[in-house]
Parts: sequence; structure tokens; C-alpha cells
Amino acid sequence: MASDIKEHFAAVKETNEGWRANCPMCGDNEKKLYWNVDKGVGCCFHSECPWFKDRGGVTEYRLKAYFEKEGIEVVVPEVIKADPKSKLKLPEGFRTLKSMPDYRSEPIYDYLDSRGLRRKIVNMARVGYVREGDLWGYMIFPVFNFDGQVIYWQGRRFKNRKSKFYNPTSSVRDEILYQVRWPRKPKTCIVVESIINVLTLESNWGEDDAVIMGTFGTSITEEQFYKILEYNGVIKEIVLALDPDALRVAFDFADRLGSIVPKIKVPMFPDGEDVNSLGFKKSRRLIRDASLYNYKNRTQLLQRGKL
Repeated sequence: MASDIKEHFAAVKETNEGWRANCPMCGDNEKKLYWNVDKGVGCCFHSECPWFKDRGGVTEYRLKAYFEKEGIEVVVPEVIKADPKSKLKLPEGFRTLKSMPDYRSEPIYDYLDSRGLRRKIVNMARVGYVREGDLWGYMIFPVFNFDGQVIYWQGRRFKNRKSKFYNPTSSVRDEILYQVRWPRKPKTCIVVESIINVLTLESNWGEDDAVIMGTFGTSITEEQFYKILEYNGVIKEIVLALDPDALRVAFDFADRLGSIVPKIKVPMFPDGEDVNSLGFKKSRRLIRDASLYNYKNRTQLLQRGKL
């Protein structure tokens, strides 16, 4: 794949580890994009670039996808494994629902279905459960990297455990986004807060025109900001479908995106509601019908949101 990528660059300078060229993501003309042939990864040395070295650089797949304008597609393997470079391991006793006996998995499937999460998507997301050990009674939602390896996971109680969520300690949590699918030609990027909200939309969307991402909370970190921007040039609009109490975060993000992304929408969810609690049909209507964001209307929109 590396040779194919190299052909996309008009001027390339050879290095000891590979080659360097102008970075297409940030419009660099100083050959600040360095590519390591052996590792199949690269990075830009312009600090404002989404492919800046301190933001993780760029992989072969992402760089090729950038030139082909086809987005990114990832296939999660049947047998899931933790990333060997990560200190974070899957919980002891973890099993995917799909691999469990029916009499144990059906009550969990039924519960998730009652929340609007369809079995097909639950299995695609490799949702699991822990019956024994410290995390007994928790459903486990793995988070995958582009190699299909687990880099993080979140627990959500199914049995009567004290804490509703279990979030393992990890240095990468603020750097990742939760996705189930990486469609090849998305027109829209929808950003929500939680794993459950992602799975709610994915369970019912039924089209390949949207890439849906979860931020794990009410904030959007700098690392997440640049990961979302990696779809720039492919998508036509970004929809910030955050919870009502995160409207300021959504508007701050929209202000930063204003000069980069053609269309930005911020749906106004009813107070106390989110994608999952409101339900797919109403949420989809809000997302589809949301007006284009304009910073001049920010104060008025915040007042509507009772902030």
C-alpha cells in the first residue's frame, strides 16, 4: 500500500526511514509530512495539522482514504483482543453475548432491545458480559482501533451493582471516539455523547450516509476534535447532537469548525433528553431538520436551551 500512497505526491524526498513530502491535510509546502516505510505510518510536523506527530500522525489506510475520498472502513474481527501496546486489558471473565448460551444472553439482548439497540448492531459492536469476578453483572462495550484491537472499554451495569458505569483507568480515553461502523462514503458526521446513543442511531439509521461517533462525555477534547476533522473533505456536514446540558460545548466546537466544514448543525434536544431517551424516530427528525448553525444566533439558541 505504501507504494500506492507515494504515487499521490508530486515531489518526494527520500529519508533514512522512508520519505517526506508536502502534507495534503494542512496545505504544507515545506515537506513536513514524514513517512516511515517499515512501520507504514507517518506524521506532519506542523503543530496545527490534524496529522501532527503529537496527535498520533496518520496511518496508511487513513492517508489512502484521504486521497480516494472514500472515508474509512474497519472490520472488527470475530475474536477480539486487546491492543498489545496497551496496558488496558479486557475484564476477566468477559465473553461476547454472541458466544454465550442463549439462556444467559437472551435477557441481556431483550434489555438492550427495549432500549432501542438491535441485536445485529449489538453483535457487530461485540458487546459482552461478565458473570464472575470484580465486574460481575456488567455489560462490556469494547472500543476498537483501526487494526480491530481493543484500546478501551466501558462497563454498564445489568445486575444490581452500585455504580451505573465502570470506566477503567486509561491514558487514552480522552483521545478516542466510539464508533461501530466506518462507512466508506459518509455525507454526514454525527457526534453524540455516549456509547448507548451511538448504538441507538446505528441500530436504526439503515443507511451508509452517516458516520456516528461518541465522545464519552459532555466535552470534546483537542485530540477528539482533530480525529473528527480527519473526515473533512469527505463529509458535507457535521451534526453535534450532544445532550442539552452540553450546548455550550457544542457551540464552542461549532465556532471552531465554522471556517473548515461547509455545514454545521446543532439539534436542540428537549431538556433532560438525549438520543436514546427520546428515541430514534424523534432524534432522527431533530438531526435531519436542524437548522444550519450560525454564531450570530448563539445567544438566542442558548436561551432556548435554558442555559
